[in-house]
Amino acid sequence: MKIFLTIILILMSSSLFSASIDSELDKYWGEKRKIKIIQKKEFTKTGKFEVSLYSGVIPNDAFYNAIPVGLKMDYYFNEFLSINLLASYDISYDASSVSTLEELGVILNVVEKPNWHAMLGVDYSFLYGKAAFGKNTLSYFDMYGSLMLGMYGTKYFDKDNPTEDKMGFNFAWGLGLGIRLYLTKNISFRLEGRQEFFLRSSEQGGIQKPLELVAGVGILF
Repeated sequence: MKIFLTIILILMSSSLFSASIDSELDKYWGEKRKIKIIQKKEFTKTGKFEVSLYSGVIPNDAFYNAIPVGLKMDYYFNEFLSINLLASYDISYDASSVSTLEELGVILNVVEKPNWHAMLGVDYSFLYGKAAFGKNTLSYFDMYGSLMLGMYGTKYFDKDNPTEDKMGFNFAWGLGLGIRLYLTKNISFRLEGRQEFFLRSSEQGGIQKPLELVAGVGILF
């Protein structure tokens, strides 16, 4: 019995000694590595709205330039999924190539200039993270993809009435990719690229493919 008790005391002493050494080693290496704990996210988007004001360019057409100015409203079902509505007024003007072609007697009656567009979409946030600025500032960001359906209002050349542009109302669809950086709990900065497509209203028909690159500021509430 005495031998059994002696063995138990030796094992307990050894365990306590080992735990003490491990504790000291943890303190030593913890101080050396200076590991800091990153806290959980301080706010959530679930059940909230976000309104964003944005502007940008449509740079991928050789015959016109366009500057979209618009609003986007998101409703977040959860941290990953939202439904949104966006509406833009497009400031469109001829590219320098148009005047060159007109001087050569070429009449452009295929290109349709965006006048406005409205899209209903779904965004899915597939990547979420945190970014540190300096030692004390922590910000949150997420990347998301978009699917959209909507309408494009356009202006195009009418050969029967060459003095005035004709108006078109065109079914549109598109997809997008964006990144949102939260400057505070309620204010975010976002960058988005949207590849959109719409059916031309002109007699030539076909599909036009505006690429929209925008930046905006959003308010979450």
